[in-house]
Amino acid sequence: MATTNNKNTIMKSLKTKTRLILTLLFVVIIGLISCKKESTTNPAAGSAAILFGVKADQVSSSLVSASVSAVNATTAMVNWTEGIANVSKFEFEARKNGIKKEIEVKGLTNVDLFALAPSFANAPIDTGVYNEIEVKVVLAKSNAAIPLTLKGNLTKTDGTVIPVELYFNEDLEIKAEAKNVTIEKASDLKTTIMLHLNGIFQQISIADLQQATLTDGKIIISSTSNNVIYNKVKVNIQQIAETEFEHRHHDGSDDNGGDDNHGGTEGHG
Repeated sequence: MATTNNKNTIMKSLKTKTRLILTLLFVVIIGLISCKKESTTNPAAGSAAILFGVKADQVSSSLVSASVSAVNATTAMVNWTEGIANVSKFEFEARKNGIKKEIEVKGLTNVDLFALAPSFANAPIDTGVYNEIEVKVVLAKSNAAIPLTLKGNLTKTDGTVIPVELYFNEDLEIKAEAKNVTIEKASDLKTTIMLHLNGIFQQISIADLQQATLTDGKIIISSTSNNVIYNKVKVNIQQIAETEFEHRHHDGSDDNGGDDNHGGTEGHG
């Protein structure tokens, strides 16, 4: 009889221990699930992004004749109307709390520089204040496109209009600098590299263009056509960029206030 009671006591003890172990396992599993949910959702709530795009502006430029005095100066006008940039990548370099940060973004090719709504590539970025900023757009040759194509018209001093086409068929890196910008949780940073096309023909005279060789009635400027003008453009084109920053709130609205939103017009290849 005693043996039977001992067996019953042992069985009850085992059942109690089993229930306790199962209860503890259940609590641990629930805890792990809760921790997993917290770790996967909280970081996304505070994430921010930086967006990169490129577009043309200041598309018209006046060329003053170097052969006449300022009083009697005559001008010719170049007006760009089309442009395609074959973007290889964007690069963002800056310092945050004294530490150098670098971001590289790909994903845009054959960008329409005159599009009303430019395309943007994006990448995640930590929040905080960034300074000593340098933004680059790298244009590259491919089987289907050249780095930069621009088309427009030259209006000569006598009113004659001649089409102008620029084909920059070498790899090209254009950069612009800015002072500082703040990245916040509630907004992303939209970064646009503005190409001031009125700087394309700096130090190029009316005579240079009016005496250019025509191909099918057009002034074609490339490494193999009107090479002297092309080499001058090659120097100018590395100096035409400026960076524009806008904060894009997560509700879809834009805000371009609060920071030094424009970088210098300094650009280097």
